[in-house]
Amino acid sequence: MFQFTFLFGQALARQGHEVLLLTGPDPELRSTTPGFEVVEIFPTWHPTAKPGGSGLRRKARRLSRALLLAESWRRATRFIRLLRPDIAQFGELRYPLDSGMFQMLARRCPGTALVDVAHNPLPYDVNGKSESVEKGGRLTRSMLAGAYRACDLVLVLGDGPRANLLAAFPGLDRVVVCGHGDYSSVLESDDVPPPSAAPANVLFFGAWTKYKNLPLLLDSFDLVRRQLPNARLTIAGPVMPDVDLPGISERAAGIGNVDLRPGYVPMTELPELFAGHRVVVFTYETVNISGSVHMAYTFGRPVVATDVGSMSDAVPDRVTGLLADPDPAAVAAALVEVLDDPDLADRLGAQAALRVQNAASWTAVAEKASKAFRDVVPLGSVRG
Repeated sequence: MFQFTFLFGQALARQGHEVLLLTGPDPELRSTTPGFEVVEIFPTWHPTAKPGGSGLRRKARRLSRALLLAESWRRATRFIRLLRPDIAQFGELRYPLDSGMFQMLARRCPGTALVDVAHNPLPYDVNGKSESVEKGGRLTRSMLAGAYRACDLVLVLGDGPRANLLAAFPGLDRVVVCGHGDYSSVLESDDVPPPSAAPANVLFFGAWTKYKNLPLLLDSFDLVRRQLPNARLTIAGPVMPDVDLPGISERAAGIGNVDLRPGYVPMTELPELFAGHRVVVFTYETVNISGSVHMAYTFGRPVVATDVGSMSDAVPDRVTGLLADPDPAAVAAALVEVLDDPDLADRLGAQAALRVQNAASWTAVAEKASKAFRDVVPLGSVRG
């Protein structure tokens, strides 16, 4: 999410706003854009930190991170009260602590308009062992409802997430769709190799977490290999606590031709990673919006995805990729169709690249957000 926020802030600065991005130590990206500064003030952990260890160590780590989160909120509140920006924009409010501190901030900083970018209207549970994808506890919902009511503006990334937000929290005012930008800034040049230049390789990119349904992905690829024995699958991204990594590793070894790459992937390595694969796959159980889909489009890669949640908003079927029912046979059939037809892969990939250029640029996102900002802060230039 740091990359999303960085690119968002960069685009706002190019619109003429003064933007400060508050983050933790040693950020991956640094700003060279006038009017946009990255400020390291939070004592947070780095995304490459490995989550392993014994049960006792994991509990101790969760407690220490909760304390770091509380300290981050204290620093953010102090910073905002001293600076008094026109707008303070936040990302996902994942924990009740986030929602509670957000409401406190609203009371203590009445002259600053508060904005939340609701990536997921109900945050996903990446730590629990229940079958539920979204956090549904009474405390979480109650605190989150209060935080949303405290917002002067809520930004969402698509029509599907907007509908989900208003269904879960009816009566909210000022909910605006700003869209999701592209990741063209990570490209080394405009010369992106077409999908047909890659072998029949499949890529899953993103966090390994329960709602991404990696077991379905592996079952699907097992069927793919029966038709295309030389096909390969790469699964790359950080591993969340709700995923059975040993089980995934054992299943992958039994299928063969599966390359596991657990851990954060630096942005400098993304061009080579995507260039080596013909299609990117997403076997989600549900989805509001997916930055990884936009990442695939940035590299001109077609997508095969399960037709769940708001996925059809991001993946028009047979335009930028193929949508499939969430079962192994359907996903496998869609993968084989793209892998076995380089011309089809190139057509879909070309449309994917056009989609981010025409409908998902950061310029368009910043323009929509700026208009919404001026509705809550009627100034010529917004400080945030």
